[in-house]
Amino acid sequence: MIYLVSNTIDCSDIEGVEKMDLDSCLDIIAHWPVVQFDTETSGLDPHVCRLTSMQFGYKHFDTGEHTEIVVDCNSINPEEFKEVVEMSYLIGHNLKFDLQFLYNYNIHPLNVYDTMICEQTLYLGYKPGKVSYKLSDVLLRNTGIELDKSFQKEIASKGLTPEGIIYAAHDVVYLQDIRKSQMLVAHDRKCVNAFTVENRFVPAIAYLEWCGVHLDEKKWREKMDKDEAQLNDYLTKLNQYVVSHTKLNTKFVTTFTQPSLFDSDIDAFVPSCTVDWNSPKQVVPVLQELGFNTKTKDKKTKEEKDSALEKVISTQKGIADDFLELYFGYKGAEKNVSSYGQGHLNLINPNTGRLHTVFNQIGTVTGRMSSGNKGKNKDLARLKGLKSDDVGFVNLQNLPARGEDGKICRACFTATEGNVFVSCDFSSEESRVSADVWNETSLLDAFEKNIDTHNLYAKMCFPEELKGVDVKDVKKVRPDLRQAAKSAEFAVNYGSNGASIATSVGMSVEKAMEMVQGIIKGMPGMSSFKRKTGKFLKEHGYIIINPYTGHRVYWPEWAEWKAAEDRFDSKFWEDYRLYHKGTGDETAQMVKKHMSQGHDWFEKNVLNYPIQGGSAIVLKQAAADLFKWVVDNGYFGKILFCVFVHDELDCECPEELSKDFSKVMESIMEKAAAKYYKRLAIPAECSCGTHWIH
Repeated sequence: MIYLVSNTIDCSDIEGVEKMDLDSCLDIIAHWPVVQFDTETSGLDPHVCRLTSMQFGYKHFDTGEHTEIVVDCNSINPEEFKEVVEMSYLIGHNLKFDLQFLYNYNIHPLNVYDTMICEQTLYLGYKPGKVSYKLSDVLLRNTGIELDKSFQKEIASKGLTPEGIIYAAHDVVYLQDIRKSQMLVAHDRKCVNAFTVENRFVPAIAYLEWCGVHLDEKKWREKMDKDEAQLNDYLTKLNQYVVSHTKLNTKFVTTFTQPSLFDSDIDAFVPSCTVDWNSPKQVVPVLQELGFNTKTKDKKTKEEKDSALEKVISTQKGIADDFLELYFGYKGAEKNVSSYGQGHLNLINPNTGRLHTVFNQIGTVTGRMSSGNKGKNKDLARLKGLKSDDVGFVNLQNLPARGEDGKICRACFTATEGNVFVSCDFSSEESRVSADVWNETSLLDAFEKNIDTHNLYAKMCFPEELKGVDVKDVKKVRPDLRQAAKSAEFAVNYGSNGASIATSVGMSVEKAMEMVQGIIKGMPGMSSFKRKTGKFLKEHGYIIINPYTGHRVYWPEWAEWKAAEDRFDSKFWEDYRLYHKGTGDETAQMVKKHMSQGHDWFEKNVLNYPIQGGSAIVLKQAAADLFKWVVDNGYFGKILFCVFVHDELDCECPEELSKDFSKVMESIMEKAAAKYYKRLAIPAECSCGTHWIH
C-alpha cells in the first residue's frame, strides 16, 4: 500500500494511494526494523536545489506485504523526521546523494546500507563501464525484477503529480530484496566486513561533498595570472630555440606570413616556429630530429608507437637537455593553465561560498577513492548564468603537491575567518602497510628502529659500493645511490625486472637488473607473499586485499586467461616456436596478449593491489570514525571535511578547537590503521595553519 503525507495534495482520486497524517507516519517508521529510503529533488546540487519528497518503505518477508510512504516536502518540513531517520537503519541506493539533502535540515543518520556501494564492492576489479550500478540494473541482476525509471526526470520539473507519487514509491519497494541477495553473496565470499567498512564511510563522504572547501578567489586569480605568464614565457623560449637551432629551423620554421593591407610588411618575413607544442603528433618529429628515441608500447594494444610523453624521453640524458628543460617546463605550465584555472572558480557555489566537487567512494579497481568526473553541474551553471560545459567537477586529488607550484596552488585553499585548516596524514603509510602485509622482517625492523627505508633499499641494491657503510649513514655518505635505489624500489613494487629503469638511473641494463635482484633477495617476505598470492590468483581469479574485511579484486579476464593457460601444453609451445613465434599472426597475437595479462597480474598487481586497497580501507575507517565523533560531539556544520587524498584527511575547524581536534584526528587515524595492520604502528601527524599545508 502507498501512503501520502501532505498538507496540500489531495490523493483521493489516485488509485492505490491513501492519505496519512504526520504523527501516524512517524510512529509507523519508528517501529520498522529497517527502512528503505529514497528522495526526489528538483535537481542534483543540494546547495541549489530543493527536496521534493522523501520516500520510506518496508517489506515483511514472511508475508510479502510491503508499505511505502511518500512525504511531500513542499508542505511537510523534513526536520520533523530528524529523530526517526537518525534512529533508523536506512537502506538506499547511492545514499551519498540523498544524505546531502538531509544534511541541509541537520539530519545526519549514521546507520546506513547502500546497495550501490555494496554492489561495487562485489565487483571490485571491473573497470568503469563494464558493470552498470544504476538501481534498475542492480535490481535486475540481483532479483530478475525490472524497474521502470523513465519518469524520474519529470518529477524534477513537474513535482509530485499522481504519476510522480506512484513512481517515487516504487523506488522503496525492492531495496530490501537487493540487500538480501547481496548479503547472501557477501556471506559466501566472507566479505561482510567489507560491506561494513564501505557503508560506514557513506555518510562521511557525503559530508565531504556537502561541506566543500574554501578557495580564495583573489589568490587563485593571482596564481592564474602567474601561470599564464609562465606559459607564455616558455612558449617564447621554445619557439626561439627552434628558430635558432640549425637542425630544426629548416623543417619547423616559416619566414613568410601574409601581411595586412593596412600595416607595414616589414615583419612579414620574420622567422616563426610552426610547431604546435600541444600536439604530440607535431612534437614527435622535433624530438626525432634532435636524436631522441620516441618509440614506446601502447598500453592497450601493446603495439609500438611514437610518443612525446615525459616518461618516454626524460631519461634520455645528454641529447638535448636544454630543450627538454624548456619543453617539460612548457607542459607543466600548460597543465597549470588548463587544469587549475577558471574551472575551479566556476565551481564555487555562491550560496555557500565554497567549492563543491565530486568524490567517488570506489574510484579505482582496488576500492581507492577518486575525485572529479566528466559530469557538469547544470544547476550551479544556471544559478551563476554560465554555460553547463563551463561548470565541471574538478579533481582535488591531483593538485600540484611539490615545489613552488604546489605551495602556491595549495595556499589558495584556505580556512574561513575564525577557523583553522587541519591536515592529518599517515607517515609512510604504503611502505608500512607493505611491511605488514608481506611480513617483511627487514622493513619491519627498519621502521621499528627508525631507519630510513630508502637507505635500506640502497644497501640491498649496492652491496659492494656500500660495504662497511652503516645503513643509517647511507644518505649522508652516498645520497646518489640512495636516490638510484628509489627507482629500483618502485620497479620491484610494479613488477619490473629493472630494464625499464636503466636509463633513468644512468646505469646499464645489467646493473639495473642487479639492483632489482638485490631487493628481491634481501626481502624474502615480499618474495614469499608474491609467490603465494600469485598461486592463489591463478587458481581462483582474484586477489584478497585484506583478510579481515574480505575485500577482493577480481581479474575480469581470468576465466579466459586460465582456459588458454590450461590449453597451452608442451605440444602447443612446440608448434608456436616452429610456426607462429615472431610472425604476428593470430596465434602469435593471442600468445602476446596472454603473456602481457599474466605479467600485469602476477608481477605487478599481486604486490600493488593489496597495498593500495588496504590503505584505502584504513582511510575509510578513519573518516567514518571521525564523522561519528563530529556528529556525537555536536560539531556537525562546525568542523568541516574539506579534502581526502589517499593517506590524508583535511578538515576545517574553529580555531579554539584546533589543538584538541588535532589530537582527536591523530588518535582516530592511528586506531583505524591498527585495526587492520597489527605488526607495525602507522603514525599520523597533524599540521594546522591558515591554508592547506600538505
